Order: sequence, then C-alpha cells, then structure tokens
Amino acid sequence: MNGLQGAVKAYHKAYSERLVRSSQLAENLRLGPRQIPEVYRLLPPICEAFGIEEPELFLAMGPVNAFTIGHTRTSITIYSQLLDHLSLDEVEAVLAHECGHILCEHMLYHSMAQVIELAVSLGGSAGIPFASALLKVVAGPLRISLSNWSRKSELSADRAAAAYMGDPDPIRRVMFRFAGLRHDSPYTHDAGQFSAQALEYEALRESRWDRFLQWQVGQASTHPLLAVRVREIEGWATTPRFEKLAELAGYVRTAPRCGMCGHRIQEQWRHCQVCGGALAVAAMPAG
Repeated sequence: MNGLQGAVKAYHKAYSERLVRSSQLAENLRLGPRQIPEVYRLLPPICEAFGIEEPELFLAMGPVNAFTIGHTRTSITIYSQLLDHLSLDEVEAVLAHECGHILCEHMLYHSMAQVIELAVSLGGSAGIPFASALLKVVAGPLRISLSNWSRKSELSADRAAAAYMGDPDPIRRVMFRFAGLRHDSPYTHDAGQFSAQALEYEALRESRWDRFLQWQVGQASTHPLLAVRVREIEGWATTPRFEKLAELAGYVRTAPRCGMCGHRIQEQWRHCQVCGGALAVAAMPAG
C-alpha cells in the first residue's frame, strides 16, 4: 500500500494534477474577489475555520455537482447548474463539504481509487487478452475497500460541513436539491418531508432481504445514498461533539469580513488588505 501511495503521489504531481490545472485555466472560470465574488467570498472563512490552505476555486459548465481534486495542489470545481439549483447558503454548504475532504485528507485515497479504475480500463482497451479480467481480479479487493472507504468519506465531509454551517438543515436541503428540486421551484415542497422519507427507507432494514437489496443499490454508487446521508447527518447533529464544533465554527463565520474576498477585516480599515476592495460598501459578515 505504501508503494502504491508513493507512486500515485508522483504520478499526480508530475502529470495528472498539472494536466487538470492546464485544462481548468484554459476552459473554466477561476473565482476570486473580482470573478463572481458572491460565491468566492464563502470559501476563505471555511478554510480559516478548518485550518487548511485555500484551494483554487473554479466554475465549469455542467450538472448539479462539485468535486475536489489534487493531493499536492488542490482545487475545487463547482458546476454551473449547482449555482442555478441551490440557494447561496446551500452552495456554501457544498463548499464546506468539499473543504471537509481536504481537512480529512481524503484526496490521496480518492486519487488511488481513480488510478486503479484507470488501470483496469486501460487493460481492457490495450488489446491484451484477459488483461482487463486479470487486473480486475488482482485489484478487486483493493477496489472494493477503496469504494467502501470513499462512501464513508462523504459522510465525514458532510459532518464537517454541517459543523461549519452550525446546523444540519443546509446539508439536508442540498440532498433535497440533488434529488431533483431547485431552491426556487414554484411547486409546493418541504425538505423536512425528505427526512421522513429517509426514516421510512431506514425502517426497511428490519428485513434481511431489503437490507441485501439496499446493499446492492449502494454498491452501484460512489456516494452514500441521499436518504442515508440525511439520516446520518441528522443523527450526528444531536451529539455534544457537533455542538462543540458548531460553536467554534460560529466564531469564524460571524467575524467581520470583506464582501469581495471573504477574508477577515478590522473595523478601522478603509480597504481590505487582502484584495484591496473598498470596505465602506463591501464590508459585511460572512454567511
């Protein structure tokens, strides 16, 4: 495993991360104090609360989704439809979730899973008889382990995001959006009803057969099922640990901040000392 970790680190540092960043700079919008600051300014307080280095933030055309990539040089990419479907505090929760992956140091193992899948795929297209089948057999146990770990890592990132937001509700609403309903939908809707639906799903586990069917559905996804995520985050939000972390994050979220870059400011400043923005108009609390 250590040898694979070293190889994956070297591969990403020398090739894949540089390739991805070249593509991002060429095709996507890098957010900052003067490029969609309404979204960008949400990021620095999260990084401050988590004690992590600020990743680059990009916007790309695409579905309701976001991802974080890079072990040596990390970036977050959000897709355009995410901004259309989610309210601003829900977008903030998504960014906190992605930063939760960085905080928990998930990126290397995510990268390992991607490299293994790539190796299996290349084996199948290399024209070598049985190459793909052999790779699947050899890499099978590791793929299963990494896949299970990956789903659990999403729950950890959800916890980090809920603690930062101080409430599980934004995470629950994000799952509600992923299920298909925009935040500005004209239809009557209630995210709380999704919690009840998730509870009903959980009740199915009383049957062994239903547990097996749920396991089959879950194995087909790289992420935990939406109902599972809702129930998990609601349960964790009742713990003393959540309350303590939410209280600590609250001090960071409510600090005076520049309205353009989201960094802390001092009351006597006329201009932000990070981005240079005028504070008479732009200064505002985070969140």
